[in-house]
This record gives sequence, structure tokens and C-alpha cells, in this order.
Amino acid sequence: MLIVCEGAKTEVNYFEAIRKDKRLPTAHIAVMPSDYGTSPLQIVQYAIDRFNQTKEFDRVYVVFDRDDHLTYHNALAKAGATDKALKNDGGVKVPFVAIPSVPNFELWVLLHFRDVLAPIHRDVVYAELKKPAAYPGYAKNSVTVFTDTKELIPAAKARAEALRDSFNAHDGNDPYTDVDVLTGELLKIAGRFN
Repeated sequence: MLIVCEGAKTEVNYFEAIRKDKRLPTAHIAVMPSDYGTSPLQIVQYAIDRFNQTKEFDRVYVVFDRDDHLTYHNALAKAGATDKALKNDGGVKVPFVAIPSVPNFELWVLLHFRDVLAPIHRDVVYAELKKPAAYPGYAKNSVTVFTDTKELIPAAKARAEALRDSFNAHDGNDPYTDVDVLTGELLKIAGRFN
């Protein structure tokens, strides 16, 4: 599995923490930031190029935020067009999955603590996270976010699913995240190694 993230630390630290906590081998899961930049389209292109270097992956995930990125919608379209268009070294068509968050990755973290039912600016997400009823110790780039919140994943997953029932990633304004999908995939793989 190849996971290419927008952030060099926040998202990478989160997914690496899952990998380490669940003792998933690095041979099976590569988590990295995009070397091309942080725009969603650059992330998708980097993941395509990184995949093509070795073709050793069975699945590719691209993790990016809506924020104010101008290439957000193009990245969703390109990821969709790339899904099952690439073949790995075994000749198998590879799922290529966008994991968008609107407005940002931190929405996923906030969903561990409360519902978000209306459009929300990223600055408000951070402010809400730091409230005493949520995660007052939250800091961007922290390596403990997964460990600190993993017991609340079922509630966050239910909230993320409810958002998907009401909104879609393509709108780009309403709160939305697919981080639960990727988190679930990693936890499912972890179950195979236990």
C-alpha cells in the first residue's frame, strides 16, 4: 500500500502511528509526503510517478485537504481517472483512491469528539479541537494524535459516514472526510497480522 499525503508531518505522523501501533511492516505500507508540493493535483501526480517507479504496490491512497486549493476538484477527477488504470508488477489493476477532507484533515480528528453538520473553516476546526471538551492538547504535527484518539475511532467513523450520507467530496464546501476509510483499511490489515 502506498499512501501519499499533503502534509509532511500531520497526516504522515497519524498513519505512521497506526502502522507502528499495530506493528504493520514497512514492507507492506509506505507512508510519505508528496515531493512535488502540497496542492492536491501535485499529490496525485507524485503518487502516480512514485507508483510507476517500482509498480510494487497493490493499492494507492492520496490524502489531501480542500482548504483553499485551486486544484482540489481536478485532483479528485484525476484520482478517479487513475483508479484501476495503473497495473502493478504482477499485472493487476491497482485501486487509486482519493482520501479528501473538507476543509482539512483535522476535521477527522474533531469528529472523534463531536458532530460537525455545517460548513466550517479550518481555523474554526483548530479552535474547536482545542476546547476542553475536545482535544485541548492537540498540536499540528503531533506524533500522538492516533494514540490519544484511537479509542474514539468508532464514534468518529460513524460521524464521517453520516457526513457522506449528506454531502459529497465534490461539493468542496460542506464538511467531509474519507480518512475513516483509510484508517479502517489499515486497521483491517492489522487484524491479519495479529
